[in-house]
Amino acid sequence: MKYFCSICVMVLLSSCGGGSGSSSDIAPTATITNPVVTVDKNIFPGLTWDVQTPESLNMTESGINIALDYAFASGRNTQSVVIVRHGVIVGERYANGKSKESLATSWSTGKSFASALIGIAIDQQLISSIDVPAEDYLAAWVNTGKSDITIRAILEMRSGLGEAAEGDTNIYTSSGSNGDQLSYALNRVSETPPRSDNWAYQNTDSMLLAGILEAATGQNILDYSDLNLFSKIGMTADWWTDELGHVMTYCCIDATSRDFARFGLLFARNGKWLDEQVVSESWVTESTSVPEGTDNPYYALQWWVEPSSGYFYAAGLHQNNIYVFPDQDLVVVRNSTYTKVGASSIKTAATYHATLAPLNWSDQEFIGHIKDAIID
Repeated sequence: MKYFCSICVMVLLSSCGGGSGSSSDIAPTATITNPVVTVDKNIFPGLTWDVQTPESLNMTESGINIALDYAFASGRNTQSVVIVRHGVIVGERYANGKSKESLATSWSTGKSFASALIGIAIDQQLISSIDVPAEDYLAAWVNTGKSDITIRAILEMRSGLGEAAEGDTNIYTSSGSNGDQLSYALNRVSETPPRSDNWAYQNTDSMLLAGILEAATGQNILDYSDLNLFSKIGMTADWWTDELGHVMTYCCIDATSRDFARFGLLFARNGKWLDEQVVSESWVTESTSVPEGTDNPYYALQWWVEPSSGYFYAAGLHQNNIYVFPDQDLVVVRNSTYTKVGASSIKTAATYHATLAPLNWSDQEFIGHIKDAIID
C-alpha cells in the first residue's frame, strides 16, 4: 500500500494460536449447506449467516482456498478471514482456538465506522453540513483561531493541526492523554491552512469526531451508534471509551469477524440494509471517494481507496481490514490474533488491546487470489 493506516501503538505478545496453511493447524470452516443460492443482491444475513459453496456464487473453491492458505501461512498471525459474496459466506477460516464467536478488534478500522455515524447524523439533520466550522460542535475551539477548520478537513486528515504535545500515537496511552483523549485531541495548534497540501494521518483528528458527534446528537455515542447503526445491521459491537466516557472514534471496536463483514456489506450495498437506507447512498459515495486537491490519492473520508483495483477498505493496525468491492458485491474481512487485556472496555493503563502483526503481508497478493476466484 502507498500509505499504511494504523495506530502505531502495539503490544507484542507471544503467539496465541495463529493459524497456518496446513489442515492440521487450522480450525475447520463452517458447515456448508447445499449450493442452491440464487445470485441476488437483496440477500442479507439474519441472526445468522447463510454459508454456501463458492461455486454457487460464481467463485472457485480452489481460488478461495489459495487466498485462505495465504492468510494463514506460518507467521502471518491471522485469527480469521471471512469472505462474503452476494450476502452469503463463501469462505471462512479461523486459527486454532478461535471460532466465529471469537472477538477480533478493529484498531483504525473504527475510523470508518465513525465516518458512517457522521453521515447518519447528516441524514438526520443533526449536523448541517461537513463544510461548516468544526467549532460549531466543538465548544472548546470557539475563539481559539480554529474557525477555518471544517468537519470536512478533519474527515480528510487535512485539518492543518500539528501533533499533540506528546505525539499522536500517545493518545492511546493513559500517560499521554491523562484519561481524556478528546481534550488531548482538541489541544493542538494549527500549523498549516486546512485542506491545503498538508495531508497527515493523525488519530487525534479522528478523535475529534467523538466531540462533534456528542454535541450534534446530544447522546452518548455508544447509544447513538447502537440505535442508528449496529442494531440496524444485526451487529453486536463493543466500542471502547476513554476514562471520561468519550468513544475512541479513531479505533477500538471489538466484534466478531462476521459482524465486521456486516458493516462491509452495508457499504457494498450503498448504505442499504434490507428495506432501510441506514446510511444515505450519497454519503457512502462521498465518504469513499478521494477528494479533489488532496496530496494523498488513496485516502477519502476515513476510508482508504484503491481506485485502480475497484475497491475501498477500512484499515487497521496489523491488517485488521474490511475490504469492499461494490461492483462484485464482495466483502472480505481479515483480522489478526487478538487478546483483550483487562476486564473492561475503558482504556486505562491496565486495559488495552494486544494483537499480533503479520511477519509479512501483501494486500495485492491476498486480494488478487480472491479476485482470481471470481468466475463472473
